[in-house]
Amino acid sequence: MRQSSLSTAATMKSLILAAVILQLVIIGIKTDGKYQFGDIIEFPRKIGTYSHYAVYVGPESGVNVSQGDNGIFHRTALKEKRYTCEFGKLNKTRGKSNDKKRNYLDNDKEYPAENRTPVKIRERIEEKNEECRKYKVFTNNCEHLATYVRYGIGRSLQKGRIAQIFLRPIDFAKRMTAKTENICRISDDNNNNVCTP
Repeated sequence: MRQSSLSTAATMKSLILAAVILQLVIIGIKTDGKYQFGDIIEFPRKIGTYSHYAVYVGPESGVNVSQGDNGIFHRTALKEKRYTCEFGKLNKTRGKSNDKKRNYLDNDKEYPAENRTPVKIRERIEEKNEECRKYKVFTNNCEHLATYVRYGIGRSLQKGRIAQIFLRPIDFAKRMTAKTENICRISDDNNNNVCTP
């Protein structure tokens, strides 16, 4: 009789332990463990040539942006004559790639933390969710979308990829033009007329 009750207790402990482990696995799958709402995810493609980028929204992130059970927000192909940015499945987009978090502008002073609060990230997702502008490799690609959603400014550097050879000079030129325009605007506001012919 005593042996039977010990056996029943051991079986119950095993069942409880299995249930706890299962629950932890389910929670780990829902949050994917390594990403938080607003993180940029890089999905390397085609043997180092370029990467696809998305923003993690997570089905269980606590921030509702109408993502349902989808885990990412990203630019997708042309659908029904519309350029779309939409929610998608992390595992489907991941495929066989080794995705990783790429919040590479977090420590850049030009992109302060107050621009990447969940509220601001959510606003930018809602802005882009309906329809993205036309896809352009050098000025409006998936990385531009991801950095815009996280930082409020679209950039594409394709760090560590062959594509960076082409994108870095374009990004540099865009940034210099924006800085020059900003200097001219400030000068004009102070009636210095530095940039007007």
